[in-house]
Amino acid sequence: MLAQLLAAIFFPFLLLPLVAAAGRRWGRHTGWLALVGPLVSFALLLQFALAAEPGDRTVLSLSWIPSLGLDLTFVIDGLALFFGLVVSGVGVLVFFYAVNYLDDHYSFHGRFYASLLLFMGAMLGTVFAGNLLLLFVFWELTGIASFLLIGFLHEKPASRDGARMALLVTVGTGLAMLAGIALLGLAAGTYELDALLNGALQGASPTVVGAAFVLMAIGAFGKSAQFPFQFWLPNAMAAPTPVSAYLHSATMVKLGVFLVARVFPVFQGADLWAPLLIGVCFGTMLLGAWLGLQSHDLKGVLAFSTVSQLGYLMGVYGLGAADGVQHDLMHISSHVFYKGCLFMVVGIVDHATGERDLRRLGGLRRNLPVLAGITLLATASMAGFPGTLGFISKETALTQLFAYDAAGGTMAMYALICFVAASIFKVAYSARIFWGVFGGAQPEEIRAHFHAPGRAVQLPPLLLGAGCLLFGLLPGWYGSALGQLATPGLHAPGAPALSIWHGFNREFAYSASIVVLGLAVFAVMQSTQWRWARIPAWLRFDRGFEGLVTALPVGAKKLGELLRFDRQFDYLAIVLTTFVLLVGGYWWSQRAALWPGWPALADFNPLRTFVVALVAVAVAMIIGLRRWTAQLIALSIVGFLVTLYYVLFRAPDLAMTQILVESATLLLVLLLLARFPRSSELSEIGRTFSAGRQVFNVTVSVAVGLIATLGAAMVMARQTASHAGEFYLEQTVPLAHGTNTVNTILVDFRGFDTLMEITVLVIACLGAIGLVMRYRRTKEEYAAGAMGPAGYGLGRKSANKGKGGA
Repeated sequence: MLAQLLAAIFFPFLLLPLVAAAGRRWGRHTGWLALVGPLVSFALLLQFALAAEPGDRTVLSLSWIPSLGLDLTFVIDGLALFFGLVVSGVGVLVFFYAVNYLDDHYSFHGRFYASLLLFMGAMLGTVFAGNLLLLFVFWELTGIASFLLIGFLHEKPASRDGARMALLVTVGTGLAMLAGIALLGLAAGTYELDALLNGALQGASPTVVGAAFVLMAIGAFGKSAQFPFQFWLPNAMAAPTPVSAYLHSATMVKLGVFLVARVFPVFQGADLWAPLLIGVCFGTMLLGAWLGLQSHDLKGVLAFSTVSQLGYLMGVYGLGAADGVQHDLMHISSHVFYKGCLFMVVGIVDHATGERDLRRLGGLRRNLPVLAGITLLATASMAGFPGTLGFISKETALTQLFAYDAAGGTMAMYALICFVAASIFKVAYSARIFWGVFGGAQPEEIRAHFHAPGRAVQLPPLLLGAGCLLFGLLPGWYGSALGQLATPGLHAPGAPALSIWHGFNREFAYSASIVVLGLAVFAVMQSTQWRWARIPAWLRFDRGFEGLVTALPVGAKKLGELLRFDRQFDYLAIVLTTFVLLVGGYWWSQRAALWPGWPALADFNPLRTFVVALVAVAVAMIIGLRRWTAQLIALSIVGFLVTLYYVLFRAPDLAMTQILVESATLLLVLLLLARFPRSSELSEIGRTFSAGRQVFNVTVSVAVGLIATLGAAMVMARQTASHAGEFYLEQTVPLAHGTNTVNTILVDFRGFDTLMEITVLVIACLGAIGLVMRYRRTKEEYAAGAMGPAGYGLGRKSANKGKGGA
């Protein structure tokens, strides 16, 4: 079973390089090879579906990263099988449609079909993933594949802009989803979906669970183009029509719907579940329907209508009770049938006429009678006319809304109003699509440009349109077939059977009123020739997004200029101030819990105290002296006094190392200082900093020293046995064959660290020597060196003799 599922998921990936390589030689016929991918996946998944029983769930695992406890886990249940069949089944139709739609004028056929296979494999991986981290990996891979497909016609600015917008929105919201997955994993102690669905979150903090849901909902809203991310989908219509039919009607945009359905049993009891899903999604449903009514571009109308319908498909889970939802798979499949069909029809019309503007189309019913019939079925289903699957979907949706409204509450009334208003607009633009393309008189420009499409390209939309009618006339059989894919925890038991006629009831009255009012809106708008149809600028979220994207690099540049200083000292001041504010602020807020008191001074040593006092005096000399050389010598005195402190603690090896480091550092720095003229030796701190800045510097320095002192005291007071320390003490003799633990750590246990540190120092020395030997100073510079006439004059003669060259 695992092998069969892996073959269904990964066969498109395996076929991908072969398709990419065949593209140059086969051209448009590469699609026939690519068509094997969805055919194989669909056949394998259909076997699972035919053998499925309601409530079945099978978890299959494959070792992935055992050290982290991560496995490649896949889940086979009704929800995964339904979406898997949609992805692969519609994929078969889209690949067949693309072969007959993309002519030889399109280049890079291999790249196009390889990207489609990449997307299809990523979609299948997402819906069957049984681990949240694995789901996220495939989720992001769909975003990358969609970027390649939307931007396929990359020579067009609209394609590039649409691809970039889709990528930034879906990947950006995907990062929020990743944060939600991380919170969920921390709260549950696992990322396995099966464990989460079986109550792994029991006892978890409601706040953490609520935060995880909100973050994951942001990811779902971004993928399914819900408010405020609805703007990216209409701009993605710059992609070739097969891409729009596949990604933006049937598959990718439904990933958000899938995610909400998948986590329904996990989050349904959360306080924000219903308010967030109902508030955002039903609002998006109304907004998308209204924007669809204002658009004139055929693909634009379908894009906004997709945004609208996705709002309902996600919002229906907010209506669900604790025991689950009903008929959600029927709603989703209804949208797949009519929207996939209409996108393909729009592609054929565009290909035959070169026009997508509804104001410039019309009268094609005589030229394309078969396509007119297909469009009539699809638009009737979208509008919810009786005899179509869309009518059954609308009636059951009203039943669910009435049941939810019976419980009372503002959210119920809000959802019902949004649904009814959006449905009226949907009837209006459904009528406009059909009449605008096939009704009325045919413009002269269309008659001159028209060329008849082939029969093969009309077969996929014909099959999808026929599905709208067939399953609308046989809803009982179709509902029974979907019932076999019922998923435990998601679908409520005892769902009423679907039928073609439910009688004259409240649902039918609402449905009929929606159709009548929708046709009335269409008639009014048609009589005004849609002059009032335009999208207000304040609703063009894409413009705001573009402005934000443009402003980000400008803002980053301004911030860089604000934080760019000419002196390194200013960067140090920022780092230390940040350290004081963050660490000091945290310690002060947690002082009662963190501060155990001063450590006991059990072994007071006057000699050590005297050395510490000398160190303090040397540090004060560094601050008080004005010349670099004097400051450097005072700094070296501090280092040598620390060496003496090591001796007092009986660490002669550390003392010897410290002496070598101090001596080498002193010689190197003196060598570099010798290159500077005597005029620059005086310290600039006192001359360039105002009195206020010097007070600030002293304050920050004292604060850093105080924090370091308190930190050392805290560590000493909280000393406990260290596992690592005990290991080194126990293994010094048997493993390193030494008696000094510090030495063995440096040269044995962590020898590579020491080697790399020595390498860094050598590289730094070589660089310094190169700089020193780059120029030979003039006699005047040599005489005025910071070390006096005894300065060094190494290196070859300067080409700029007489001009200086330190």
